[in-house]
Amino acid sequence: MEIYSLRQQNQFSYKCKIKHTARNLKPASMAFISALCIINSALFLSCGPQRDAIPVGSEDVIMAPHQEFGDASLFFYEGGVRRWWLDADYMSRPLADTGKLIVVPVRIMIYDSLGKPATRILADSGCTDSRMEKFDLWGSVFIRTEEGMVVKSEQLRWYKEERKVTSNTYVQIETPKGDLLRGKGLDATDNFSRFTFKADVRGKFPDFRRRMEENDELF
Repeated sequence: MEIYSLRQQNQFSYKCKIKHTARNLKPASMAFISALCIINSALFLSCGPQRDAIPVGSEDVIMAPHQEFGDASLFFYEGGVRRWWLDADYMSRPLADTGKLIVVPVRIMIYDSLGKPATRILADSGCTDSRMEKFDLWGSVFIRTEEGMVVKSEQLRWYKEERKVTSNTYVQIETPKGDLLRGKGLDATDNFSRFTFKADVRGKFPDFRRRMEENDELF
């Protein structure tokens, strides 16, 4: 505001000086001075620093009320039997049951129909919807199944009700026999008894010749 006031004062003083000296000048000189004043005024206004536009609020940056939890655990039961357990150092969820539950890091244990531990899931972070029907996991995702399958990826999505796992990025699966398979994109059951890669499939099979001669299953 101080710069703007000073700019107005300088412009006013300049006009007053021209007005007092104009009495003794000829019409041609008056026209030349008037033109000069117009040019100087235009240059003065165009060279001045521009004011920043007034910021306009956006609904996208409004934070909804939410709850935060430290060292939190969630349990899910079905028919009186524990089906899975979620543990994290930090959880955040909106007060309205319409947003996502943010979890950092992710530690999940899935139990079998008898309530015994079956599958272990770890990830750097993840989120789930308000009904906890699907879980998005990302960052050093690690899964170990009851049968000893080890799954690694940077991103996985687990559909709890459908009992399936998908991914759009690279996934590595290691079997208990040491077979190593890798591919981009994945469709699998949540216990990885069946899985399909979508592209760029590669694999390593220890003792391949012996296992083929003995009709041993590769995986």
